[in-house]
Amino acid sequence: MNISFTQKVSFTNDFFLAEDEGGIFVVNAQQEGEDFLLDDVAAKMLFALIGAESIQEAYEDILELEEVDPELLKNDLLEYIEDLTNDGIVKIIDQEKSFSHAQEDEIYINS
Repeated sequence: MNISFTQKVSFTNDFFLAEDEGGIFVVNAQQEGEDFLLDDVAAKMLFALIGAESIQEAYEDILELEEVDPELLKNDLLEYIEDLTNDGIVKIIDQEKSFSHAQEDEIYINS
């Protein structure tokens, strides 16, 4: 899988986050019982990824919060994104393509 730090990570339509006394869960809205309990590290990484405008921004946010080797974080983050994508939990959005489509629409509307 080719992942670029300029891309954005977003939940697929089937998943969302939930929190209770037991911790933070990724919940599958389509299949009951298909929930995943996140440990603290996984939760921090997922919150950063979902809340950021790019993988690069999430990476920088995590580096500010945690004392971790930057190269190790980069590798772990990419592996985590790949795992989440393969499990259908998140999708990767290409920011450049989204922007170029928005520009084309804007040009068309203003013409």
